[in-house]
Amino acid sequence: MSLPGEPPPDTALQPRVVHPWRRPETEFPALVPVGTLHFTRTEPSEVAVTAVLAYSDGFEFFVTRLLRPDGPGFGHGRGPTPPGLRKDGPAVHQLMTVGLEFADGSQVIGNVPSPPGNEEPPGRILDFGGGVGTAHRSDSRWWTWPLPPSGRMDFICRLDAAETRVSMEAQLILDASRRSMHVWPNA
Repeated sequence: MSLPGEPPPDTALQPRVVHPWRRPETEFPALVPVGTLHFTRTEPSEVAVTAVLAYSDGFEFFVTRLLRPDGPGFGHGRGPTPPGLRKDGPAVHQLMTVGLEFADGSQVIGNVPSPPGNEEPPGRILDFGGGVGTAHRSDSRWWTWPLPPSGRMDFICRLDAAETRVSMEAQLILDASRRSMHVWPNA
């Protein structure tokens, strides 16, 4: 609706700008068959990669962190502790950072988002995509671009100074990326 004397609103669809380094908006991912990748126990936390999803240009993974149910929780706030932010409770003593190491030796550690606007990132990204949680559970999602090189790929979990890793064959992600479903390829 426009006011008198104003031109009518522009109802034409604007062309969508596609940035391959961002999670696709018109593509369903393919599930990568890796099961649960459990990191070595680090009291009071248990951490695992609980899902990996492949897209044509990158992949997403989910990290679940559990705290002992018979101990103090993440704090008095609502939801999970975002990367780098500490709350009251035992998580204060275990700041968690996630990362990846690829077969070519390259690494990406912590929240490394894509630059704003249309600027292409200078290297790999690992972008925190949000999460949910309760006092004793935190689930977060991470977008990674580009696809990994073939070979061993390590997920890295740092709880303060302690670092643990779990590995998988990156070819599983590459194979699954060819099964992702483009819904509106010309949109």
